[in-house]
Amino acid sequence: MFVIKEYRKGKTIVRQGTHGTSAFLIKKGKVEVFVTDANGNKKVLANLKENDLFGEMAMISNDARTASVVATEDVEVAILTRDKYLALPEDNPAALRLKKIMIERKKKGQ
Repeated sequence: MFVIKEYRKGKTIVRQGTHGTSAFLIKKGKVEVFVTDANGNKKVLANLKENDLFGEMAMISNDARTASVVATEDVEVAILTRDKYLALPEDNPAALRLKKIMIERKKKGQ
């Protein structure tokens, strides 16, 4: 179901403003999530580690990525594509976990 991919320290995994069709689960390593404003100023939103998830909102909504993500150390991620996510049965543990995380994040954003 998941494709495993490695990124070296300093590599961009997700770029703000690009189209997103995948979510990423960190298997190993750490990443920094940040936004850049129109003036090029960087604001760090989060530092994520093993078992954290990112990219899921763009994957589900089919909207552009709202932030960039860069590896702050060598990282291994499990990638879930939109097509694979939509094909999961409703009671699949991965699907249930993703839905729970997204509901919690939407509540925080309101």
